[in-house]
Amino acid sequence: MVFKIVEAGVIIGFYSYICFFWNQQSTNDAHHLKTLGCSVCLMLLMSLHQIVPVIHRKAAETTDTTEQSQVYRSKSDPGLWCSLLIPLAFTTNLFLQKEVDNMPVMLAMVSVVLVLVHFNPSSITQLTCAGLLYWFREDFLSKGRPEQIVFVLLCVVVYILLGKIPAVFPKSFTEGELAVCLQTLIIPLYPVLVISYKALKKGVQSISLPLSLSIPLLAYVGVLSGTVFICVIRINNSGLRFVLSYGLAAVAVLLPILIKLFGTPLPYRAIFLFLTQSQARVYLLGWWSFLVLVSLCITVINQNNKTSKSRSTSVRKVFHFLVLGVYVPGLIYDATLLFAASWVALGCMIIAETLRLLEVPVFGPFFHKCYSVFLDSQDEGRLVLTPIYLLCGLSFPLWIHTYQWCDFSDVLPLFAGVLSIGVGDTMASIVGSAFGKHKIFGSQKSIEGTVASIIFQLIFIFMLGHFIPGGVLHNHFLSVAGIIAVTSLLEATTSQIDNHVLPLFMYNLLITLKS
Repeated sequence: MVFKIVEAGVIIGFYSYICFFWNQQSTNDAHHLKTLGCSVCLMLLMSLHQIVPVIHRKAAETTDTTEQSQVYRSKSDPGLWCSLLIPLAFTTNLFLQKEVDNMPVMLAMVSVVLVLVHFNPSSITQLTCAGLLYWFREDFLSKGRPEQIVFVLLCVVVYILLGKIPAVFPKSFTEGELAVCLQTLIIPLYPVLVISYKALKKGVQSISLPLSLSIPLLAYVGVLSGTVFICVIRINNSGLRFVLSYGLAAVAVLLPILIKLFGTPLPYRAIFLFLTQSQARVYLLGWWSFLVLVSLCITVINQNNKTSKSRSTSVRKVFHFLVLGVYVPGLIYDATLLFAASWVALGCMIIAETLRLLEVPVFGPFFHKCYSVFLDSQDEGRLVLTPIYLLCGLSFPLWIHTYQWCDFSDVLPLFAGVLSIGVGDTMASIVGSAFGKHKIFGSQKSIEGTVASIIFQLIFIFMLGHFIPGGVLHNHFLSVAGIIAVTSLLEATTSQIDNHVLPLFMYNLLITLKS
């Protein structure tokens, strides 16, 4: 119970700090004021959701119904506060970079409104959320018809999926984690659908996008459309179902996009020139290929071993170090290539999970054996999401920064995932399992592990400063140290999946140092 109080305190302190920062950077722009006002109202609602179960045990008992315990992950609290992490990051970036389009920010905010209405349909929540939607009416009506249609369509899809996904994949999510997953799904889909709608409406012959955006777009749309076809096509033969679904996605979706983007269905020359654009890029690709081979070797070696829980944890942390080898040089030397590669990697991981779920012959059993060794205690449902969450957690800062065309001169926020997960969580696990004797508030996390997490993150930042011209701290040492300490305290007290939550939490705090 004590660690729940501490978690609530950290979250409410986080909300208060964000509000204080916004107040310090006051603006007279009416659109931004509406966005900030909506954000503050949502933070107040989330604070109530976080506080009431802590101070009122009967309220906590009533929220844990039999139906919820069967649908959502049983070892975690709802974690609705997670649904605000991406919208708050978008809002702060919009605040600092005023030329960014506010429609995706509105979409992120409305997704939080839908989450609140769906998971806690009380009269107060519904009235408040209806007021917030009415507040945005002028911004919504000022947009063109394509934007309005896509906006409404995505909102309807989100509300439907909030009920469908937990029923199909019970105990795979908490309410907050599901909200973050849906935001990750729909927000990039918004510009894709808007561009597609305008292209079809006006008869545009070609679409001009840089390759750094075209490759992620192809990966995202291809995997998403293939997954949709798998849900629609009902065939008992899993192998045939998989081939038909992704084959139809390639022919009906990817082929037209390739022709629109490149004028040819096989743009191998353009992709080759992109991958060999510089010597540093070629070296990075070679280094990443080597790390992939090492990962495959470790996976194959351990797939038939029935390891203990402690060994399984230590093997998982090896992959954290390998991922550090991908993201650290990628962020330092070529963030553009890393952005494209991270979307391709996410697509590959989703396809691998699809093969495992469908039990496609040869590949399905192989992936099931490989994943079974690295299962986390939080992987209760049919889906194995912690590896995907690891990739997303490290990539979230880069994805958000690129999506909103933010300034890349300050690279420290881009390392939020690397710091919190790659360094902090890994060292906390290693040191805590080896030397941890004093538990924090009765939880499984130790004081020794948390202290090690803070120390190693600070060491990493000092080492990082030697590779980046001008350094990364910019006279913010005490502020950065405080952010690291608060994030480590959240890691020790939250029941949400670390890989999913901590990078977004730290990113929200680090971007406030840009001013």
